[in-house]
Amino acid sequence: MLDRHLSPRLIAIAGSALAIALPSMAQADDIDEIQRRDLSLIQTQIEQIRVVVDRIADRQRHADPATTRIYFDIPRLRADLLAITRGIDTYLAPSRSLPRDPQPLAGDYLDDRGQ
Repeated sequence: MLDRHLSPRLIAIAGSALAIALPSMAQADDIDEIQRRDLSLIQTQIEQIRVVVDRIADRQRHADPATTRIYFDIPRLRADLLAITRGIDTYLAPSRSLPRDPQPLAGDYLDDRGQ
């Protein structure tokens, strides 16, 4: 007799939980899609940054060493951009499910060749 009284209550609780969970699961899919689009946008912007970095590198190659002491560290910036791109690629299309150690970014792009 007690089981009959609990059963409708459990069904009601389970139904309520399901009603709450389903919209949040759909919302999670929307967030995932938005996140994927944002990450793709970041990759596009990194490609645009690479074009600018190439122009900076070209100008630096033609800089007069007698008058230019400090240079922007282009190789370090390129390595960091590559690390970011690879990280996004790995996230968007993981080849494995094992955790990995992310590489720290250099973050310091000052190249003082005068010292």
